[in-house]
Amino acid sequence: MSGAEGFGPEGEAGAESAPFAVSGPAALTLDQATRKGTASFTVSNVTGRPVRVRLAVQAGAGTDAAWFAIAGDAERPLPVAGTATVDVAVTVPDPAAAGSGSFTLGAALEEEPDEVVPSPTVSFEIPPSKRKPFPWWIVIVVIVALVLLGGGGILIWTLTRPGAPEPSPTSTPTPTSTVFLSDDFLVDTSSKSVDLDGDGAADVQVDDADLGPAIPADRPTTVFGVNRGVAIVDQPTREACRAVVLESSVQIAQDASGVFVCVFTSGEHSGILEFGPTLDDETRKVLVTLWE
Repeated sequence: MSGAEGFGPEGEAGAESAPFAVSGPAALTLDQATRKGTASFTVSNVTGRPVRVRLAVQAGAGTDAAWFAIAGDAERPLPVAGTATVDVAVTVPDPAAAGSGSFTLGAALEEEPDEVVPSPTVSFEIPPSKRKPFPWWIVIVVIVALVLLGGGGILIWTLTRPGAPEPSPTSTPTPTSTVFLSDDFLVDTSSKSVDLDGDGAADVQVDDADLGPAIPADRPTTVFGVNRGVAIVDQPTREACRAVVLESSVQIAQDASGVFVCVFTSGEHSGILEFGPTLDDETRKVLVTLWE
């Protein structure tokens, strides 16, 4: 028969006995790099009847309750004379300073949650944080950049304010490109594939079939890129060629001249094809410039 408090044998000794026996380690060693560790406890039911146990961690001085986590359910059944192994994971976050910490695991009856049976106190040493120090050099770089920007703003104001002296003209260097090939070729009324850089691979196909006498004069001439694509640009420069997005093909009107078509060859050269007007013999001259 149960005692007046609901656990243990009837009588004075039963009323004062604890419902659980909780054992565990006296110390825990945390990993130096991760500042983590796990302590295992044994909780035994000594009430003489099946019960439900409620588990909780009590953080010691210098520690935070958020550092501790019970593996599994915090409430679980225990049969008569049953035992349970309870693991408590300890994780000390980086901002916490090195030092000493401690905790206990408490067990209480579900119906008597305030009557907690504690485990022996588990102590542990908090290793120094491996957190990298704040990169103060970034702050220094930002400050220097702000100073330079501020100085540049003052200079601009000085040069642009009314009555400021005119800045002396300086020549802007023009970017130069090494020319790999500069030549011309004629395109007749049939399709023609051209190897521009002499590497054996066709770099562009020019189809002037629409220039034939049986074809209406208003049909366009079509230029097909057969290697890396083509694009019409507004000026015959390497920079203009490299700034465009290549397409699979472009179309040039029959009567158009001075049209610049950007190409990239299989030999990794960029170039410009300049299409001249249609000649009397229904051919068209194409000037080609390739750069290294």
